[in-house]
Amino acid sequence: MQNEIVNTPAHERFNNLPKGDKLDQFEWFEIMPCRNDESEGCAVQCEAGEVEFWSIYGRKNEGTKDAPEFLAMAVHDAWDAKAIVKIARQIATETGKGFLAGDVAYGQFPRQSGQLVPVTEFIEIAEALTFAIHEANESEIPDEDQRVDDFDNHPLADLREAFVDYSDYSGSDQLDPYQSDATLH
Repeated sequence: MQNEIVNTPAHERFNNLPKGDKLDQFEWFEIMPCRNDESEGCAVQCEAGEVEFWSIYGRKNEGTKDAPEFLAMAVHDAWDAKAIVKIARQIATETGKGFLAGDVAYGQFPRQSGQLVPVTEFIEIAEALTFAIHEANESEIPDEDQRVDDFDNHPLADLREAFVDYSDYSGSDQLDPYQSDATLH
């Protein structure tokens, strides 16, 4: 199954990539929640709690090595976090290029010393999202209002869970990004 998928032309695998474009043009990738904005007449990145669909963007340096300007280009859209992370896992496996993930409210992850650092090991994103959700809940929800399901109800929880599923975070239960969705259940 993996060879069949990998040998399919990129524009047929990724629903926003123009014919002839390849993934190797990108330096790194990001996953962001998006929604259609009628006032702007286009899709915009948004908070995870407002998500209508998820997008993978490839970041391409349009500047110089000394003064990089990373242009974002949509590569693939999916309706849910698990589906977009599955495609991201394929891209990271095949290209060896890193990913960031997050939303406009909480920012992107992972970070090292305050700097965004794209990673190929999705466990790093899962751990960063886990920490961010705990930290947000502690700072945003007064002690008397905290509930046992606050973590699971956080806007970034579905994205975090998808990264858990497609990383070593879940150990031997890590999902194969090349298996069809029908065999995952």
